[in-house]
Formats: sequence, structure tokens, C-alpha cells
Amino acid sequence: MHTTIPALHVGQGTHQAGLTVFPVWVDAPRIGMLDWAPASLRIAERAEGAAVDTLEAENLADRSLVALEGDLLEGGWQNRMLARSMVLAPRERRELPALCIEQGRWGGAAAHSAGGRRASLVVRYGDEAAQHRISDELHRHDRQSRVWHRIDAIEQRLGRSETRSFTHQLDRQSIRPPRMIDGQRGVIIGIGGRIMGLELFCSGSGLRSRYAGIVQSAAVDARLADPVATSAERARAFARALQGRRLHGGEAGERWFEVARDDDLIAATGLGVRVAGGAAGPTDRGLLHLTALDRAHPLLAAV
Repeated sequence: MHTTIPALHVGQGTHQAGLTVFPVWVDAPRIGMLDWAPASLRIAERAEGAAVDTLEAENLADRSLVALEGDLLEGGWQNRMLARSMVLAPRERRELPALCIEQGRWGGAAAHSAGGRRASLVVRYGDEAAQHRISDELHRHDRQSRVWHRIDAIEQRLGRSETRSFTHQLDRQSIRPPRMIDGQRGVIIGIGGRIMGLELFCSGSGLRSRYAGIVQSAAVDARLADPVATSAERARAFARALQGRRLHGGEAGERWFEVARDDDLIAATGLGVRVAGGAAGPTDRGLLHLTALDRAHPLLAAV
């Protein structure tokens, strides 16, 4: 059994500088009873000694909490981003895989904060998407060096920061996210006249928890491209290419599981869930979150 991307409906885009943001609606039931608030996650350096690639976390909520790959974890000994998406049970404690986004600092306080800010698609994937490495290669030992390389390339174009932190670029961007629309559960990002990608959620509250972070990080990527608007037809063509595609993952029977798809046109990764009581029985599969990229976007090959 596979998880399938549902039908997607794309609204009118809002254009600012080189960034065009399109609202997306989904033909799939909303999945609720989840905590999406980043502040519900308490994050700290490892008690036995700080490590670049690992943080300790506790879900402070009484509901299962969704933590997303690309979420920024700011503070501690250095700013990090979460390296993979996961769901934490109520009050669960566990170690989180992390990637450093601040190469020039090592030291400070133990605690981090998560406020919904996101690493941009270029920082998270860059040339890995263009070169068919979004799945397996992302977990190899060189992923950290690739993230540092991309941030360095961005800083060469947009200006250096004291500690080589991606958060510096977020602090410098000035684009305000367009207002979310009733029922909206996703966004398609156009940069420089081309579709960069999509982020899709199982509920409006999920999107709302990361919406500003998605748009503001995309605004950083947009500063690397020409200030050209992206047409609605491009966004709708991207949605048509996505919907109905099968995502692989979850064969082991877990309730929450990672999903992915990798082909010549699109790279996608996300979280799925087994939903009880659906029309097809207790083994229905739904999508909690999905990130999809257009491999052909020039920024994904150049940075």
C-alpha cells in the first residue's frame, strides 16, 4: 500500500520582489489532534556534552507533537536545524538529529528556542535535489558540509555575517507573508519566474504554525534570483504533476512514518500517518506534511 498525494487546488499568487507565493487547498480530510506549536518542544544540548549533530528534546504537550525537518533551533552552542521530520508522543523525551547552520560559533547557553522559523529550500536541499540525492544521500556523512557550503554561497552573494549563521539572512529580509485564506493547507513557492517547490500540511493549524517561517526563508532564496513574478499556470502545472503520485515508505507498520519520492521531475519527502476509521478501513494512509521540489529550478543546481 502506498501513500498518494491528494488533489491540489491552487489560488492566485502574491508577488513581492522575486518571490511569488500561491495558496494551496487539498482534497483530503483534515487530520487533527496534533500539536504543531514549535514552542511545545523543549530543546537543549546533550547533558553528557554538546555535539553538533545531536540535541535533546522533550515534548511538553499532552498531544503528539510534529517536529519538521528544516525547523530552526536557535541558541545553545550554535544555531541548528532539525535534520529529519518526526512525531513525538505526549511528554516524550528523545534525541534529535540536527545540522548546524552557524559554523562560526561553538559555545553559549545550553537551551535552544524553536519559534517556527525555517531553513530555506536552498539551504536544506540545494544541489542534492538537482542531482537525485534528496533521499538516501541526505543521511550520509557529508550532509553537514553541504549545508555549510550552501550557507557560505548565500553569504558570498548577500553579505557576510559574524558567525556565518543563516539566521542573519532571515533577520535581513523584509517581505511580509500574505494573509492565509480560509481552508488553505499549503503553499507553492515561485522564485525568479520558476516554481521552486511546495509545502503541504494536513490541517490549517499545521500550516499556520510554519507559514511565516516558510515565506520568510523563501524570501532569502528569492534574493539570489531575478525579481521576476511566477505565473499561476506554472504553479497549477506543478500541482497537477504532483497530485496522484505515490509516495514510498511506512511498510513496517508504524503509525507515523517517513515518505519520499524521487524521479526526474520532482523530489518529495515528508511524514505519513495511518488513519483509523477511514472509508478504506483501518489501514488508510494520510499525509501529515510534504515538501516537494521542482528539480529543474536553477537555484537547486547552482547553490
